[in-house]
Amino acid sequence: MNRQPTANVTPISAPPVGKLERTRQRLVRAIREEVNATGNFSAETVAARAGISTATFYNHFSTRDAALLVSSETVLGELMEIVRDQCCIEKLLDQGLYDFAYGWVERAIPIFRDDACLLRLLGAATGVSVEMKALARRHQDGLLGIYTRFIELGQAASVIRQGDNTAIAQVLLVTAESWNHPLMQHLEPGSAFHHEMTETLARILAPGVPGKCSPAPSKGE
Repeated sequence: MNRQPTANVTPISAPPVGKLERTRQRLVRAIREEVNATGNFSAETVAARAGISTATFYNHFSTRDAALLVSSETVLGELMEIVRDQCCIEKLLDQGLYDFAYGWVERAIPIFRDDACLLRLLGAATGVSVEMKALARRHQDGLLGIYTRFIELGQAASVIRQGDNTAIAQVLLVTAESWNHPLMQHLEPGSAFHHEMTETLARILAPGVPGKCSPAPSKGE
């Protein structure tokens, strides 16, 4: 039986980004740059920075709040990817706790340095916008899920201290959220500040940390 020649198969690639999406991405970059430079933005200032008309801005975003929502989704998505990639038990086992924590802080520096003002705008908007509040909650829940699973695996491998993994994950979340501070805009990789942040993060996770406080005795004991 003669075999038919195998046809050449062209791998399926992702479709090219269309003009509308490229313009939308350009606007989001302009919003991030404008907020980083001035602390706020308007349709007019973003359009000028992006080199397009204000009408084009409103073709993509019905309101300023809609633009803030999309821009915030972009930044939070980048943060989530950093955490998802960094909170890898194989990476911790390969690098050791200090180098692992050092790399985590190093990767987070650009986001908290360049998008700190945008994150603060998002924080302020969560008090008045249902959509912003829902976005922040989804992001928080996603991070907690990643942290909890990572801690669970680290505890099983004896490279993260024992304890309530959900509670430790919550401490990690609160610690990382505190990085959205104006001082982060002056943090240089390799600086004493960077090393101290690394030590703080490592202490949260380190097994066998001496000096653990015991619960205070209840009254009457």
